[in-house]
Amino acid sequence: MKKIVVSLFALIVLTAVVFSAPLGLGVKVGEPTGLYIRSYTSSTSFAGITAAWSFANDNFLIDSDFNALSPNLFGDIGFSYGAGLHVGVTSSELSVGVRMPLALNFEIPSTPVLTFLELAPGFNVIPETKFNLSGGLGFGYIF
Repeated sequence: MKKIVVSLFALIVLTAVVFSAPLGLGVKVGEPTGLYIRSYTSSTSFAGITAAWSFANDNFLIDSDFNALSPNLFGDIGFSYGAGLHVGVTSSELSVGVRMPLALNFEIPSTPVLTFLELAPGFNVIPETKFNLSGGLGFGYIF
């Protein structure tokens, strides 16, 4: 049952992201490490999804966020902040929580390349309430 719930959640979120444009695809290295998708909903907002492996918790997880973007806040570097959901799966447990990502974003001028540095405090609510912290360095290509 847990696998079905996680699969349906991933399918709904990925479908919503894929059918909006422009789209960025890349990787995030940190905690967790994995694939990253960013879909811009406007010039000042985007949805982001990370499907990754957590080496600290030894589980597969999906993070899904909606973020506001302040482009060129520090010259060419923008700042984003948002809120989202976190779903983690091990062989015996499902964890669900919320997260609040904060990031510095840099789109390399005259290229479709994006880099970002993210820190996301949050907390799990299932199976127990506890604080967690994730983040990493990301690279993407914007289509």
